Amino acid sequence: MKKFCMPGSLKVTVRSSLFAIAALAIVGCDKSSETTAPANAESAKANVEQTVAVPVEINIVNKNATAETRSLFAFMLEQRKKAIMFGHQHDTTQGLTITTTDGTQSDTFNAVGDFAAVYGWDTLSIVTPKMEGDVVEQVKKAYARGGIITVSSHFDNPITDKQKGEWPVGTSWDKTPAVVASLPGGEFNSVYNGYLDQLADWANNLKDDNGKLIPVIFRILHENTGSWFWWGAEQSTPEQYKKLYQYTVEYLRDTKGVNNFLFAYSPNNFADATEANYLERYPGDAWVDVLGFDTYGPAENNAEWFANVVANAALVVRMAEARGKVPVISEIGIRAPDIEAGKYDNQWYRKLIGGLKADKDARNIAFLLTWRNAPEGVPGPDGKNVPHYWVPTNREENINNGTLEDLREFYKDDATAFNRDISGVYGISTSVK
Repeated sequence: MKKFCMPGSLKVTVRSSLFAIAALAIVGCDKSSETTAPANAESAKANVEQTVAVPVEINIVNKNATAETRSLFAFMLEQRKKAIMFGHQHDTTQGLTITTTDGTQSDTFNAVGDFAAVYGWDTLSIVTPKMEGDVVEQVKKAYARGGIITVSSHFDNPITDKQKGEWPVGTSWDKTPAVVASLPGGEFNSVYNGYLDQLADWANNLKDDNGKLIPVIFRILHENTGSWFWWGAEQSTPEQYKKLYQYTVEYLRDTKGVNNFLFAYSPNNFADATEANYLERYPGDAWVDVLGFDTYGPAENNAEWFANVVANAALVVRMAEARGKVPVISEIGIRAPDIEAGKYDNQWYRKLIGGLKADKDARNIAFLLTWRNAPEGVPGPDGKNVPHYWVPTNREENINNGTLEDLREFYKDDATAFNRDISGVYGISTSVK
């Protein structure tokens, strides 16, 4: 099985009695890769060897972030040059083939023999009423396994929160514009703050067995260039959205003292993948650690869509590299109407990784994340529940239609990384600019 090992730190090996003559080497699984600088005459006589940890310099939104959170950022910057990590929403808490949701099983594992490298959850498991179920223990298990945690935000509509009845009233999908009302001075700022207070309390108490805070990539108010959420393009101007994103970071970081978050920005994919389009609603480099985008396309006749995925991936990579950020595909999959209609593409995963690998920029994203495998499905046009899943399983259906084989080929590709393919995520020594 493929295996990628990352450094616990960046080290310098030196030989000198008076002066340090350094050769830098990233220390991974193969320690034979370490190099030692040629010694000068004086150091040859002294023949004194010492190893000095050299912190990796990073620039992140929260200068007071925990060591583990800083390490996660540094790890992703380096890992993306080796392989693209696979992510799955609710990898261990929802599934079609699992018998428990306690964090020990997953459809991904049952399909390929390993868990996702990136585990996705949402504020729907954090903010009351936690409609997707509390996931603290499952997050802890994923972290103990060496996995990476990301959390998206489906905050209820602050204006209509108390009016819930027939869906989507009061939910994220309630299109009542609420961005201005959620900002300081707005009538419903206290309601929005209430959501953030619960999230902050969750984050500040999310600790491993040694009492250390668990790092989280927090994805704020995603898909803002669409208009299906209350913070969308038709519900707010670019400047209004930017202010709410910035306020969210500031409130969590400065008011609530959350020091284990990296902050992600993820609009929809752009038909015209240009920096100008991406920057229109971008809150600014001072507020973003991770540059991503969300994209869903058809199950059939999808060559044009795959080309657009590559174009958008290449764009975020170039932008991230210019800014010292981490580029990702924060959500990707076959679009929901096709999934719910039972449509599939048994070459989908191979097309995806093939297209990304072929582009010199797109191949350098840190991870991509697929959406959840809902065991109950979702209501279809006739009111009956229909399939709703993005990771093929080891069920007869996916064996027969070829989608399981497709996922397994994706898994075996050296350009992809799953949970066991990553290590040293949280032990890199860093310094913050």
